Amino acid sequence: MSDAFTREPPWDPRLFPPAARAPRAVQTARMLLEPQGYARSLRRRFGPVFSLRTFPYRGALVCAADAASNRAVLTDHARFTGGDAAALLAPAVGSGSLICTPPPVHLGHRKLLLPPFHGARIIRWTERVRELVHTELPALLSGDGVPLRPWAQRLTLDVILRVVFGLTDPARIATFRTALSSFVAMGNLAVLFLPKPLQRDLGPLSPGGRFHRLRETVRDLAREEIAARRTESDHAHRDDVLSMLLDARDEHGAGLDDAQLLDELTGLVLAGYETTATTIAWTLHLLAHHPAARDDLIADLDEGSGRLLKATIKESGRLRPAVYNAMRTAAHDTELGGRPVPRGAFVAALFSLTHLDPELWPEPDAFRPERHLGTDPVPYSLTPFGGGVRRCIGVSLAQLETETVLREILAAAVPEPAGPLEPARLVSVTLVPAQGGRVRLGARR
Repeated sequence: MSDAFTREPPWDPRLFPPAARAPRAVQTARMLLEPQGYARSLRRRFGPVFSLRTFPYRGALVCAADAASNRAVLTDHARFTGGDAAALLAPAVGSGSLICTPPPVHLGHRKLLLPPFHGARIIRWTERVRELVHTELPALLSGDGVPLRPWAQRLTLDVILRVVFGLTDPARIATFRTALSSFVAMGNLAVLFLPKPLQRDLGPLSPGGRFHRLRETVRDLAREEIAARRTESDHAHRDDVLSMLLDARDEHGAGLDDAQLLDELTGLVLAGYETTATTIAWTLHLLAHHPAARDDLIADLDEGSGRLLKATIKESGRLRPAVYNAMRTAAHDTELGGRPVPRGAFVAALFSLTHLDPELWPEPDAFRPERHLGTDPVPYSLTPFGGGVRRCIGVSLAQLETETVLREILAAAVPEPAGPLEPARLVSVTLVPAQGGRVRLGARR
């Protein structure tokens, strides 16, 4: 397996929290097909800290499902580190990406990367997102039921290509779009969880060979953009992330070299567009199946308020968080929620299960955006973007993008059901609608 998995301790029921006795293949299938339902059944049986014995883990994935344990996993860096959990993604994004870097390097790079994602710079991108929505919206207003997630993936990828890379040429955007969508298509990133020999490039038809070729296509395109931007003497007239990162300097006056830029840009793109697209799809799908909440939101938006929109997005992220969990590695033998955790074990803050805890969220299966008005949740009980020092760096852009897309769609159309409410399926660490989040969007009169 991946080197990270070979360092993981083997299963020993005396060293791990309790787990179901079902075979690994059965537990894996249930997690892929009914991730929230199966995890809830394990919590009812074992309590808020339990083990999942699924592939590709050699031992088990230790799962934390309560707010206190989430806080420990995400903030107690002496016990739980990025370590091997973060290193799993290195073949895809590069070892220098913020996603994979160890704590000292992570904090330094985070300071360099944060400025482009705050304040007036974020607000300036609103009009760009709005224009893209209006360009893509006619494809949704056909009158037939359409799966929202593929549409939103295309839209959010185009936003990132313009905002992160600063691309404006349609042909260049199309080239990037093809390369990136092929690279992150279902199945390609699954190679990261295969045995190590199968991750190698054994030819274009092998899983590892396909993965490496698609990855290098994406990285070659990014290298070309970095090289071209380096030749520009003044980036002050540009507001894209790449240009701002080229000018960024740490406290010693050092900037990012080309290899660091390449890894950071790859990580930003791969971490950003898929989760934002899934959030948009889930929110509209849930609104279509909850007409009272939908009508209240549309009326609130028509009055010029954004208060209920933010609450609706929070409620969508509670019921169907785009990111299913955040993983860490146990730095030494320790405990979590009174359960043993061996050194080297993978540990996950299971957001999607915490979000359904009836002690934290009354009527947890109900879609009730108003529950987020005027109250703050218990810390680490609502964490759709992760938490601690590794909280998603692009959260401000994701929120701006999601709010803008929903505003524009709901100003033009009313989402209606195009079938039953879809269950969630697990793809990598993303909870996606099983049929893409189908809705029927009828033009508003």
